[in-house]
Amino acid sequence: MILFKRNYMRFKYLIILLLFSLNQLFPSEKPLKILTLNVWSGLNYEGTCKVGEYESNMRREQRFNSLLIQIRTLEPDIIFLQEVNPACSYSSRLADSLGYNEIHHVCNAGLKILGLGIPSNLNEGLAILSKPDYGLEKSDVWKLSGSTGVNGDIINIHFDESEYALVGIIKIKGVPFYLINVHIFAAIGINYGLRQKLDSMYQNRIISNEEYENALSDWDKGLRRQTEEVREILSRMDDLRDSIPVIMAGDFNSTPESGVIKKVQFSGKMFHTYGSTFPYSWNPFTNKNIEYTLEIDSKDKEKLDAYNKLSSDFDKLPKTIDYIFLNKLFEPQDVKETKIVMDSLVNGVQPSDHFGVLSEINTESILSHTPRETDQVKKLNDFTIEPLPILNYDSDAGFGYGAKAFTLNMLKMNESFDVILFNSTKGERWYRFVFSIPDYDLRQFKKYPLSIDFTIDYDKWITSNFFGIGNSSNYNDKQTYTKEPLEVGLIFGHAFSKAFVAQTGVKYKSVKQYNFTNQSELFLKYPQLKQGKIEYLSLLFNARFDTRNSFTNPSTGSVVQLESEIVPTTNFNDASFTRMSLLLQQYFILCYPRTVLAFRFGMQSIFGTGIPVQNLLSLGGNSTLRGSVQDRYLDKTSSVFNAELRFPIYWRFGGIAAIDAGKVWSSISKFDLRNWAVNTALGLRFYMNTFVIRFDVGFGKESTGIYLNFGQLF
Repeated sequence: MILFKRNYMRFKYLIILLLFSLNQLFPSEKPLKILTLNVWSGLNYEGTCKVGEYESNMRREQRFNSLLIQIRTLEPDIIFLQEVNPACSYSSRLADSLGYNEIHHVCNAGLKILGLGIPSNLNEGLAILSKPDYGLEKSDVWKLSGSTGVNGDIINIHFDESEYALVGIIKIKGVPFYLINVHIFAAIGINYGLRQKLDSMYQNRIISNEEYENALSDWDKGLRRQTEEVREILSRMDDLRDSIPVIMAGDFNSTPESGVIKKVQFSGKMFHTYGSTFPYSWNPFTNKNIEYTLEIDSKDKEKLDAYNKLSSDFDKLPKTIDYIFLNKLFEPQDVKETKIVMDSLVNGVQPSDHFGVLSEINTESILSHTPRETDQVKKLNDFTIEPLPILNYDSDAGFGYGAKAFTLNMLKMNESFDVILFNSTKGERWYRFVFSIPDYDLRQFKKYPLSIDFTIDYDKWITSNFFGIGNSSNYNDKQTYTKEPLEVGLIFGHAFSKAFVAQTGVKYKSVKQYNFTNQSELFLKYPQLKQGKIEYLSLLFNARFDTRNSFTNPSTGSVVQLESEIVPTTNFNDASFTRMSLLLQQYFILCYPRTVLAFRFGMQSIFGTGIPVQNLLSLGGNSTLRGSVQDRYLDKTSSVFNAELRFPIYWRFGGIAAIDAGKVWSSISKFDLRNWAVNTALGLRFYMNTFVIRFDVGFGKESTGIYLNFGQLF
């Protein structure tokens, strides 16, 4: 018996040691700690040049320190914050103090440019923070309610309270998670005691019939606004990929029995993490900050109308209004614990008028059955085709007709075919074929071992322009001839990282020029045109650093590209030269609704002697200098600068306002910033699923251009 006990104890210790060793070798995933807290702006939102503040700067600083200390104690992985004021500096300061990453959005700021304007102390918004391992990125911003306006770090123009949802994305072991930070409009919830109080005030003639009706109307409007905001959230969630887990949290300003929370629950898309009990996240009996504000407000309560008196009474009731929701990829058993936090006093001060809600979520199950994302190009399963008839007017080409077709993944190889067939009354014959594998957008900001782009571009102009060489060429000296260029290119690429791409390939180009007279300046100055055609083979090399979030329609990111084209001296080539180019592009979101500011600077130069006019660099037309006619300026060196403000209009329609500038020189050494041609442009965009339709009107000093084409200008 003693021997059995000894062996049993040895066996038990062996099992414990084995389990400990396995845990060290294969550690289980730690629960994900999620914290949501309305940090309280401390403002009463009344005033024009400056809104009222409930507390001093010293007290606000004490609250920030209380918040910081308690977050450090809790060590949450993800933090959702509402009423962050000022949104940018507050969230940045908190993230820097914690060593977290952050994203934010300014929701309510009045009239401001670069943070300057009125009300001077209002820049309130939403923020999401996460530990740096999760690679937090901003994905989108959804406007939930409020009148037409724009909101962002750089510019704010709005005249009433706007509510938004901030959408971020993180990755845990390669699995993406959407994060949605929500702040719902504050309204009085359904409360029979307050309704009886309102009825009693009317019956006892404390308020007039008009005040009574206005209070009921405001009450109903508030509840309907909350419902519409939640409906908008659920609708926008349909646009998210359904294979990705979603965590939504925030201040819903609604109790569990309200229609708002039930709508989320009964949608079948989300469930909250509370379970069957709902601890109070708003409790005026234990939160000193609520007591503080109610005490101040009570002094002016008699000045309030009936609805706001009821709202003040509603604030005196403890309730659950802050939530964490998970989508249906999670299971209820994944919720390990949910509790109220951030309720402690630090140096006599609590961090907010809300308490925080902390949920610990087990992610082992969801990580085991959710597809991981990599930096590689994702394999598509679906086939897409988008045909488009073309009927348009272009000032250079005249009235045009034709068709465009784009296919994606027809061969199940992530490839795309892009075909354009176009004729016009002024004699343009444009036939273009592009085969790309992988498709440009699929490989954008992805790693891939090899890309292939094969292009055939035939663009005949029966009436082509010639004004002379250089910037001093006279518009009135315009002469016309027929130009018939053909390009065939084969380019191979390799992505060394998501951002760095190198390409090399070959290009065949031929240009026929005819239908000019012996008296033509073009003919007299360039006798080599007697041959009527040049053709050559060139070698292409380029290196590109590219962080754009899309190839077709970027809204963020940068491009730095260096390119070289070499035409060697051979018996086949009718020319010999080297072309070098530099391209810089920058995109960033200026404000929401998503308004993008985009810049492009390009410079290129040809080196060589006896270069045919067919190979000179040109400016003018729909791809460089809108408003100036096609090939308005020609020379060996050219530079162009474009700035576009791209903004949404309605549905798939968008608009642009732009400035185009350009100049040419006889050599790169003569580059200067004086006397550039500067044109303005306005345009419309129609966004298809796989490409963009572009319509622009350019305004130059000599002419006005009307253009229809495909893709953004850059």
